[in-house]
Amino acid sequence: FWGLGSVIKFPVDLTHSPYTIIAAGVQLPPQRIRFPFSLITDGPGGMNQITPGWLLQYSPYTVARSEVKFANRRSAKRHDFYTGWRILRPGVVDMLVDARDRLVAAAKDDGRQSAGDESGTRKSDKKRVFKTDRAVDGLGSNQLVEKGRTIGIRAYTDAVQRYALRGMLERIAAATATDKGASSSIEQALVGLGLGNLMATGASVPSSSTTKAGSSASSKVDWPVLPWNEPGHADDDALWAHQRTTILNELPSIVDDSDGGVALVQLLDRCAALEDDHAERVHKSKSRDDARGAKTVPGYAAVHISAGEDKVVLAARGEADEVRGQVERIKRALVGGGAGRSRL
Repeated sequence: FWGLGSVIKFPVDLTHSPYTIIAAGVQLPPQRIRFPFSLITDGPGGMNQITPGWLLQYSPYTVARSEVKFANRRSAKRHDFYTGWRILRPGVVDMLVDARDRLVAAAKDDGRQSAGDESGTRKSDKKRVFKTDRAVDGLGSNQLVEKGRTIGIRAYTDAVQRYALRGMLERIAAATATDKGASSSIEQALVGLGLGNLMATGASVPSSSTTKAGSSASSKVDWPVLPWNEPGHADDDALWAHQRTTILNELPSIVDDSDGGVALVQLLDRCAALEDDHAERVHKSKSRDDARGAKTVPGYAAVHISAGEDKVVLAARGEADEVRGQVERIKRALVGGGAGRSRL
């Protein structure tokens, strides 16, 4: 999104920064930026400042509303093959993982990694400023403050895990819907999904790996794939294969270190917590816009739908409640079945 009065000086490569906002009045010099869902604003010292993942963390209402628009476009049948895609799809998720890993590596490379802290932040690092892609690969000609780095790590991590765990939950729920989620059918569903070891005491699921999007270490040009050309757009098996790999890579401490049904319960709880957090932030971002509008424009509230009545906000809350209900149903089946009791 290009803000009013922004000036873009070519060449500029934003192919690995989808859904990024260039704020009003910003002058963007020639560069390559690789941080999706970011906000780029004027910064101190004449250098633009980037906040990676800002849209995911502070304006998820914008993302959720866009997905509703994309889905509604499918009503035109001649456009059906290229509309209705998900914003958080495999190609974009790979970009998020790659961007998050580079943000984490920035602290390690700087020799500031703290034990037990994924972001690598210490109290003495809070005023740290990273300038240009010499400090952080993919930063372009921008600067990044420490707070922005930690925001990006959290936003990207939560979005990636939410995408993968929702895929797992949807497939378990669908596979066990006919027999109300009996423990035996849950085990069968997990086996069919390639996650059978989550119910096997003392066993771990083999790890997997994904290709990093836009890696500068390769001489091969890695062009992003159009949404409707991604395998997961029309192939549920391809989508699940990517989500499964993402679970194994993102949550090894749960998948590898937890015994039996405990691992599955922890993954389900994480899924529900992420959905609750997302719904709350969708409501908060819309409420913030409502408050700003009412404070600025007389009569604003009378002609705008409030967050409490907004369809997008209500849908996000309803989705989170549905996820919570599915999670609790599966957990009850695990505990209620003989196999579940022996493993939990």
